[in-house]
Amino acid sequence: MSVRLELLGPPRVRRDGADVRFDTRKAVALLALLAVTGREFGRDALAGMLWPDLERTRARAALRRTLSVAAAVGPSLVVHADRVGMDAGAVDCDVVEFRRLAASPDAADWRRAADFAAERFAEGFALRDSPPFDDWMLGVADELRNELSRTLARLVATATDGGSWPEAVEWARRRVQVDPLSEPAHADVIRVSAWAGDRPGALRAYRSLVRLLDRELGVAPLPETSALHEDIRADRLARPATASVPEAPQPTVTPDASPAQPATRLVGREDHLARLADAWSAVPASGRLIGIVGEPGLGKTVLAAAVAEHAGGRTIRIAGRASESMLAYAAANDLVRSLLTVEPDLVVTLGSSAAPLAALATQVDGPAPRTIRTPGDLQRVHEAVRTAIERLTVGEPLLLVVDDAELLDRPSAALLGYIARRLPAGVLLVVAWAPGLTDGPLQQAVAESGETILLQPFDERQIVELAGQGVDAAEVLRRTRGVPLLVREVVAAPSEAEGGQVRDIVSARFTAASETARQVVAASVVIGSVATPELLRAVSGRDETETVEAIEEAVARGLLVEHDDTPGYDAPHDLVRSAALQGLSLARRRLLHARVADVLARRHAVDPRATPAGSVAQHLAEAGRETEAASWFLKAAAESASVSAHEESILQLRAALALGRGGVDEYSAIGAALVRLGRYPEALIALDQASAMAEGEPRRRSEIEHAIAGVHDRLGDWALAQAHLEAARDLAAEGPGGRRARVSADLALVLHRRSHDLEAREAASAAERAAVASGDDAARTQAGNVLGMIALADGQVVRAEEHLRDAVARARAHGNTDLLIAALNNLSRALAAAGDGPLALDAAREALVLAERQGDRHRLAALHSQTADLLHAAGRNDEAVAELKLAAAAFADVQGAAVRPEVWTLTEW
Repeated sequence: MSVRLELLGPPRVRRDGADVRFDTRKAVALLALLAVTGREFGRDALAGMLWPDLERTRARAALRRTLSVAAAVGPSLVVHADRVGMDAGAVDCDVVEFRRLAASPDAADWRRAADFAAERFAEGFALRDSPPFDDWMLGVADELRNELSRTLARLVATATDGGSWPEAVEWARRRVQVDPLSEPAHADVIRVSAWAGDRPGALRAYRSLVRLLDRELGVAPLPETSALHEDIRADRLARPATASVPEAPQPTVTPDASPAQPATRLVGREDHLARLADAWSAVPASGRLIGIVGEPGLGKTVLAAAVAEHAGGRTIRIAGRASESMLAYAAANDLVRSLLTVEPDLVVTLGSSAAPLAALATQVDGPAPRTIRTPGDLQRVHEAVRTAIERLTVGEPLLLVVDDAELLDRPSAALLGYIARRLPAGVLLVVAWAPGLTDGPLQQAVAESGETILLQPFDERQIVELAGQGVDAAEVLRRTRGVPLLVREVVAAPSEAEGGQVRDIVSARFTAASETARQVVAASVVIGSVATPELLRAVSGRDETETVEAIEEAVARGLLVEHDDTPGYDAPHDLVRSAALQGLSLARRRLLHARVADVLARRHAVDPRATPAGSVAQHLAEAGRETEAASWFLKAAAESASVSAHEESILQLRAALALGRGGVDEYSAIGAALVRLGRYPEALIALDQASAMAEGEPRRRSEIEHAIAGVHDRLGDWALAQAHLEAARDLAAEGPGGRRARVSADLALVLHRRSHDLEAREAASAAERAAVASGDDAARTQAGNVLGMIALADGQVVRAEEHLRDAVARARAHGNTDLLIAALNNLSRALAAAGDGPLALDAAREALVLAERQGDRHRLAALHSQTADLLHAAGRNDEAVAELKLAAAAFADVQGAAVRPEVWTLTEW
């Protein structure tokens, strides 16, 4: 029995020469994954890749069914209790055969490899609900295309070496078809066409390349390609006597292409390094927190790197970036991925304690939600990250470096501030930031419980120590202000550039690089974060060999730096970024941003936490694709809201508005987020805009007027709240009965607040009847809640308790947290009025726990105040004072609390 998988083209599975058909595409995907990778996978890994949207139990059940379907291939599919693989000896796969032939040293095998359609991997096949699998397919397709391109390049050289010009042209043209953006491939076609005697064809190929590069990459051909064209036009391109056949593309850097630069030395920072070394020595006994403060270029990063080198232990470095400051948890995601890289088994080791990390990293599986909806969720995520860091210190200490802390996104800064105040023993946390930017959580933690190192510019003595006696230290100090980064640039400058400004020196160094190196550096700068070689290649449009050579040249010239903690490359400082951007036209810059956005959009489909929608949106906006950018900003706002990053959500919604995506939904969402944050005046503006835009849509306007009334109710402006509720009720006259019932219930509450108790009772009773008639249980619960408040105000304590207990039971049964908090608070007041202090305190504490998870600062403050009153009545004054302090802190977060005393008087709702 034989099994064959044909994956170069539309996938096809054959057994004993006959096609095997499956009733699910997932079976084909499973077999392709196992055959191409040639390794076994754990069941959880397969389930996560093929059913990423299902929870673990259902995904594993789906995998079991798919395995039973895929078993039609026979014993070649090897299934164990916890892992799945394929018997490589019992399966033939065209991908495996192609790779074997392409890796052979024999030119005959290369020709056989070229017969495979390796550029057509899994053509037309996709799993719409499995982005991780689709991304794996795209990666394999790129690898196979690159392997085929390299094989064809060797065949071109072989044919050229033998003087077989028609064959060389054929292989060269095939390579262009396979890798259309490879300029070396086009150059081969141009060159061998001329050698074959087809001069007009060579010139046409060059013009075609010029158009292609301008259209797709916004660049001109490389100088060497243009020189080749000129040689052909001038009829001075001689045929080679022989040509060498490359065994494999090996990236090289011409030794004299990279001017020697002085090694980075730690000058003038010896005392600082000694302090950090002392802190590192004390770390095993207790965590240490140190801040490094200095202007850009004073050596904060270099000093932190020196500490890491001195420490020699485990080191994790993350950094704030201006391009990511609006992306919620961008730095936190980097931190969690680094933790999992340092210790791959961390999740298994931590067990259930790691579950909350699922909100930050897709590598974490388990029952925990991948959202942060409440303060309780947030605290669990913060503590899970702290616990993971603590685990890494078992056996050896950990150095955690946070660079450019002033640029961290707000949620990540809050998480790191939490960790800084609760540092486990064995951790040295080094935080670097620019002076004057001290209001972040990390900076405040350093001020409270850490120590600070303040970096100063170099003096003349230190400049001489760095550069040697032959330098004019006074002149260098004048030109650089003693900033070490600028001093190094001036010292490293060629003699003819010594008199220029530092910016001109860096610009000249950039200009002296090869065209491909400049293009790759420009791509890195446009990306705006640490970029992998694969991303640099995709954005720059250069082929694999060109990209590797360009990266090595750029690193040697100091135009890129390599990062180990987050693998990839980045520009070393803003002077390089400025030099790279200066030479980019608007059209070229937009084209690069568009290429970044397209790559990131594919990655977002696989791992939204690693590649947030906000990154895609920002690059689309820079690319001028405003309609798409607006849609991605809306997606980003939803992602931010899912982790309670309301500030970021508002910024992203407003970015969508600025791009012309202004509608009722967007303004309503901004208003709702602002209410959560207690920013009531801004919320009213946004909701008023939403209401104006909903003209002609009575149902939507009713919802918005209802929301506006809720804000005025919180502000204590009950007359305005009543006016908006009456408008909402009238607009809902033709809509569902439940909507009218909910509005009437809230109108009854406002009438009660205004002491119009007869009207309030009538409105509440009408709301209850309408709710029963419509089957709207939320409206019925709210009506009962209001009737309970009115009864309590009338002194009918028993009647109030009946209404409120019923409201609590209904809210609890239907999982309505908002109404449950309200009913528990009011029940607590009724129980206190009945003289049952312990039960009243129990109800208040339950409401308080729920409110902490919900995140409504205003109502949380009111509940702390109610709890304080109950504790005071019970004689527990110290606890009461603590609750009052919490109430004051929460009230302080509410806009309007300082000028409207009614905000402080909220006791029932």
